[in-house]
Amino acid sequence: MARDRQRHDRPGHVLNERGSGCALGTGGAPWVTTPSSSALRCQLGARASCLACWSARRSSIFWELSDMATLALDMPAEQTGTELTVAVQANPGIVLLDTEKFDVWYENLKASAPTDADVTTRKGQEALRSFAAKVRSEKAAIDKARLRLTKEWRDMTAQANEAGKTIGERLERLAVEVRKPLTDWEEAEKARIAECEATIERIITAGTVTLDDTAASVRERGAAIWQAEIDAERFGALFDRATTAKDHTVSLLKTALARLTQEEADRAELEKLRAAAAEREAREQAEREAREAEEIAAAEAKAQEERRVAAEKAEAERIQRVEREAAERAQREAEAAARAEQERRDREHAEALAAERRRAEQAERDAQAERDRIAAAEAARQKEADRLAAEQAKRDADQKHRTKVKTAAKEALITCGADDETARKIVIAIIAGEIPNVSLRF
Repeated sequence: MARDRQRHDRPGHVLNERGSGCALGTGGAPWVTTPSSSALRCQLGARASCLACWSARRSSIFWELSDMATLALDMPAEQTGTELTVAVQANPGIVLLDTEKFDVWYENLKASAPTDADVTTRKGQEALRSFAAKVRSEKAAIDKARLRLTKEWRDMTAQANEAGKTIGERLERLAVEVRKPLTDWEEAEKARIAECEATIERIITAGTVTLDDTAASVRERGAAIWQAEIDAERFGALFDRATTAKDHTVSLLKTALARLTQEEADRAELEKLRAAAAEREAREQAEREAREAEEIAAAEAKAQEERRVAAEKAEAERIQRVEREAAERAQREAEAAARAEQERRDREHAEALAAERRRAEQAERDAQAERDRIAAAEAARQKEADRLAAEQAKRDADQKHRTKVKTAAKEALITCGADDETARKIVIAIIAGEIPNVSLRF
């Protein structure tokens, strides 16, 4: 138990054998224990808080686990079950760290069980009851040690995580602080390169000539690109690319300027020719319109004279037509009066003949109506007699058919084992609809 233990996570810390912590801080994970040193002291220097040290409580847990492991390791393999039983009673946590020792202890405990006890006697019953209680007591002690150890492990882990978080944050801040000049330079370098890239892109884009460009816009853009300064120190590695882009864009704009200047001159000449052609066309149009106006005026005068002559002719013809129509109308009226008189005499004679004929026809119609009435009455009687006979024949035929269908159904039921009366009642019940889902078709 008093052997030397040494851990080399960080040199310079000395703790006592139970690892109660650094005398200057709240704990001390880096520690060294020697047989000649039982006092606590931290050799890292006086500080308000020793972050390199573990807490005294965590050191105590570690030492307790170490003691358990040492106990398990120090026990010889041939240790007797009785010795192990005594050790487990003193420290139940031993069996949690060494399954082989637990197996030995368990077999020894099992071997001590009163398996030969007589359950029919009070003594045997007490022996079995006492052994079961002892086993449960051992189990409770081991569980208690397990719960205590796991709780302390969790507490130690939480404290270590919190310290690690603080250390990580401080170290990250230190890294950011130390690297800040480099970071600032890198950001400035990125901004410089981005600005140079944007300048190069603007120069390249300026070389694109669209349909909306004119000679003036291309000349203005070319002058701006030509005057743009490409500083070798600022552009650095992009200097050659920038100067190449500038030269290329200036060349493109010069070519485009020459082309657009020529096109604009051509368009101006074309506009001048179009204006002359338009002026000539306007003059010719005016001359055509003057000639057409004169022709229209002459045609209108001629038409007006023709209309006057035609009107005079039409008036003379109208007078002649009125006089002729008046004579013809007088003649027609005289002829109409004569015809009317003759027609009146003819009409009166025809009416007398028609009246006589109507009286004869009415007498004949009355006689024929009587004959028709008698014939219709006889026909109606015969028709009713025929209808009654047909209905009787239909009823007889239907009754005969229904009788045949019912007889066939009854005979079929008789063949299935029913007697004549039962079969007849079943058929009647089917026809009456008293048997669900069964019917006869006639």
